[in-house]
Amino acid sequence: MKRWKKVAVAISVTLVTLLISITMISYLLLRRSLPDYNADYFVDGLKEEVKVYRDENAVPMIIANNDSDAAFALGFIHAQERLFQMDLARRAGEGRLSEVFGNKTVLFDKMFRTIGIYKQVSDTYERLNPLSKKILVAYSKGVNEFIKKSKGNNPIEFDVLGYDPYEWKPEHSLVIGKLMGWELNVSWWSDIAFANLIQKLGVERAKELLPDYPQNAPTIIPSNYQSFAEISTDFIEMDRKFREFTGFVGTHIGSNNWVVGGSKSISGKPIIANDPHLAFTLPGKWFFVLIRSNEWNVDGFTIPGLPAVVIGKNQNISWVLTNVMADDSDFYIEKFDDNRNKYLFNNQWKDLSITKDSFAVKDSANYIFEIVKTHRGPVVSEIHPYNLLYPDAGRIKSNISMRWTGLEFSDELFAIQSVNRAKNWIDFKDGLKHFTLPGQNFVYADEMGNIGYVCAAKLPLRSTASPTLVYDGTTDLYDWKGFVPFEEMPKLFNPTQHFIASANNKTVESFKYHISNVWEPSSRIERINDLLGIKKIHSTHDFKRYQTDFVSPYAKKIVTHILKAFEKTKVNDENLKVSLRLLQNWNFELNSKSQVPTIYTHFLFHLIKNTFQDELGKELMKEYVFLANIPYRIINEFLEGNISTFFDNVETPRLETKDEIIRKSLVDAIVELENKAGKDIANWQWGSFHKIYFKHMFSGANSLLDKLINCGPYEIGGDGTTIFNTEYTFQELFEETRDKTKPYRSEPYENKLGPSMRYIFDFGDPNYLNFILPNGQSGHFMSDHYSDMTGMWLKGEYIKVPLISDEFIKYSVNFLKLIPN
Repeated sequence: MKRWKKVAVAISVTLVTLLISITMISYLLLRRSLPDYNADYFVDGLKEEVKVYRDENAVPMIIANNDSDAAFALGFIHAQERLFQMDLARRAGEGRLSEVFGNKTVLFDKMFRTIGIYKQVSDTYERLNPLSKKILVAYSKGVNEFIKKSKGNNPIEFDVLGYDPYEWKPEHSLVIGKLMGWELNVSWWSDIAFANLIQKLGVERAKELLPDYPQNAPTIIPSNYQSFAEISTDFIEMDRKFREFTGFVGTHIGSNNWVVGGSKSISGKPIIANDPHLAFTLPGKWFFVLIRSNEWNVDGFTIPGLPAVVIGKNQNISWVLTNVMADDSDFYIEKFDDNRNKYLFNNQWKDLSITKDSFAVKDSANYIFEIVKTHRGPVVSEIHPYNLLYPDAGRIKSNISMRWTGLEFSDELFAIQSVNRAKNWIDFKDGLKHFTLPGQNFVYADEMGNIGYVCAAKLPLRSTASPTLVYDGTTDLYDWKGFVPFEEMPKLFNPTQHFIASANNKTVESFKYHISNVWEPSSRIERINDLLGIKKIHSTHDFKRYQTDFVSPYAKKIVTHILKAFEKTKVNDENLKVSLRLLQNWNFELNSKSQVPTIYTHFLFHLIKNTFQDELGKELMKEYVFLANIPYRIINEFLEGNISTFFDNVETPRLETKDEIIRKSLVDAIVELENKAGKDIANWQWGSFHKIYFKHMFSGANSLLDKLINCGPYEIGGDGTTIFNTEYTFQELFEETRDKTKPYRSEPYENKLGPSMRYIFDFGDPNYLNFILPNGQSGHFMSDHYSDMTGMWLKGEYIKVPLISDEFIKYSVNFLKLIPN
C-alpha cells in the first residue's frame, strides 16, 4: 500500500475512533444525571425506612409506615424525575426566572411579583391546617435530600443554563398550586377583552359577540362605559407571552370526566373516567404514583411539586376533575390623583399601597420597580413590555386593578389530602369545603355503588349575575360581597339517569349566582351524553373507546348550514362539487386519514374570518379568537339565528347574506387547500395538516438537539370539539408572520392541547386500574421513560396497573430504599 494511502487510512480510522469516542463520552455525560432506581440512599429527615418499587414503565409504589415518610419519599422521587420542571414552576410563581434567563423574562417576573403569589402563600402559611403543614414539611425535606445528593450531577438543563437548584420550601409547593389556578383561569382574558370590544365597537355591536350576553345580563353595561380611558389589553398580552414562554398554550383548558352507576355497567359497580385537557409539553404535567402507608393509601396522578394525588382513587372512593371555567377574578378601572398616590373610592381619596420591589437579573443590574395596590388588589395595567420599551404614542390608558380568588387565603392541599383519605361521600364533600382554585367539577364514585358530583370553587358574591366586564372602581357597587357558601354550590348524588358527565359545559341551567359565561361549546358533552345514554350497559373497553372518540356534534351542526346554503346553487367547479358530496356523506368523525375534516376545518376558519374581520380588523380579530370557545359558540349562534348583520361585509357596497358568506367561505377554503396541497383532494388528508409535536422548553435552539429532546410530529385526528380533544390554536391561523424562534409557536392546525392523561377505574375490578400518559414518567430526555408511553397514547392503549402490593412487587423491575441516617 502506498504511503499516502496508509496515512489516509490511519487518519480516517483515527477520526472515526475519535468520533465514536466523543459520541460515547457525550452519551455517558448526558446519561450521568439519570436517576438511580436501585440505590440505597441514607437520608436525613426520615423517621423509618421507605421502600420504592418501580414497574417497567417507571411507575413507583411507595411503601412507608407513616404519611410523613410517604410524603418525604414522594418529594424525593418527584425531584429524581422532574427537578428542572419543578424548579422552573416555582421560579415562575415566585418571580425569579430572570436569575436564570436574564432580560427576556424580566417582565414575567414583574408580572408575578405584582400579582403577589409568593407573598400571599408566605403571609398565610401559618394559617394552614396542621396536616397540610406536616405533609409540606416532609415533602420539602425529601426534595432537598435529593438536591443535596445530586449536587454536581444535576439534570442537564441546569448545566446548560449554568445554575444549581436552591432549597425547596413548603411555600414553593403552594406557589405551584396557585400557579396551576392561574393557568386554568380564563377570566383574566375575558374581562379585559370583552371590555375592549365594547369600547371599539360600541355596546350594541359588541353585545352580539359576547357569549350568553342577553341571558346573563342585558343591562349590566354602564351607560358611560365608552367614556372611560382606553381599556388596554396590555395585561392579557403580557400573560399570553408568559404562556408562550412556558408552553402553557391553547385555551380549551378543560377536560372530560364521567361515571356510570352499577346499573349501567357490565361489572355491576361504578366505572369512572377522566382525561384532563392541558397544553402538551415535555415533560408532561402529571406523574403517576401509588402510595401505601398506615395513614395514606392512594393511587393516581400527582403534579411534581405538590404532595398529593390530585386525581385518582383510594381504597374506598375515586374522584376525577374537569375545569369549572369559573369567573374567579374581576378587574376595576381606578381613578388616580395627579400624583398617583391616591385613588378615588366612594367620593373619597384613599391612599394607594405603594411598595418597592427588586429582583436579580442574570448578566444585568437588579430590576427595581413599584407594586401599586388598592383595597381590591394589585394594579396590573402597567405589566406589559410596550409600557417600558416603547413610547405611549399619546394613548391615555385606564389604571386597572385586579381581584382574584387566588389571592384569598385557601388550603387546597388540605382539601385534596382530605379527599385522598375520604372513606365515603360525606368525607369527600367535607374535604371539598376547603377547595378554592382552580374551580373544579369533582365527579365521584365509591365501592358502595354511589356516584356524585360537587362544583368546588370559590365564587365571588357580586351585586349582579353579570357577564364579565371591567368594572368602575370609583364605587363599591361592584366590590365582592363575600363568597357563595359551599352549601349552596351545585351538587348531585345518585341521579336517576345513573350517570354523571362534565366537559366544561354550563354547570347548571338555573343558578342565582354568576359562575361563568365562557363555557366550552356543548359538542363534547353532547357526544358523551349520547354515548352514555344510548347504550344501556358499559364496560372499561367502552370507556377506552369513548375517550379516543373523534366524532364532532358541532361539525354536524355547521355542515348542515353549508349544505343548505348550496341547495339551490349551481356548482361548476369540480373540487367544489366533490367537497360538497364528501360533506354530505360525512359521518362527522375527524379521522386523520380522511380529507373531509380538512375541508371542514378550513371552511370554519374562513367563515369566522369572513364574518368578523371586516368589522373587527386584524388586531382585534386575533384578540377575539384567542379564547377559542368564544368564536366556536358565537358563529354557531349566528348560523342558527340567521339574523346577525355581521355576515354583511362592510367593505363592499352590497348587503351580503348568511348563505353568501357560507358559500364564499367554502370556496375560499378550497382555493387555499389547492394552493397548499394541490388540486388532488386525495392529498388533503387531515393528518397531513393536523399534527402533534411534543416539545421541550429548549426546543428550537438546535435541530440536532431537537431530535433528542422533542417527540414527534405525529399525524392525529380530532379537533377542539371532539371528546379526544386535539385543539389547534385559532389565533395562530390569523398570524401573518410567525416567529419560529419561540419554542411553543406552532404551524397552522398543529395540535397544541389535549388529553394530558387518561384514567379509567372499574369498582367491579378493584385490584387494577387503567391509565396512560402522552409521554412518560421521566423528565430526563435521555431516560428510557421520557416518551415510552407516546405510542400507546396515540393508539388509545392503556397500562393496566396492579394495585395489590404483592402483585405489584412481584412484577416490579427496580427497587430503591430510603434509609434514615
